[in-house]
Amino acid sequence: MASTYMVNKLNLATIEHPKPYALQWLKKGNKVAVSNQTLAAFSIGEYKDKVISDVLPMDACHLLFGRPWQYDIDVIHHGLSNTYFFKLKGKKMTLTTLTPS
Repeated sequence: MASTYMVNKLNLATIEHPKPYALQWLKKGNKVAVSNQTLAAFSIGEYKDKVISDVLPMDACHLLFGRPWQYDIDVIHHGLSNTYFFKLKGKKMTLTTLTPS
């Protein structure tokens, strides 16, 4: 999922969502209608990728990776450490979360 703020700030193109739906748990307040998607390019260290993301206002983050991304690159999630492991061109990669500031 991609935040509306990020999509607007980076002037990313959007397309209509093929199956619009509503969410209630990502943003404080009322239900949020999800009716658009965007192709978001991102990099984390040497890992670079693009992901098609649903666009919605959210307070948690700007880009939220879900099960489709995890499936596509065969991610292993270690819940206790909240760390993600996968291979990139045969090289083991580890993504960790930032500690609260």
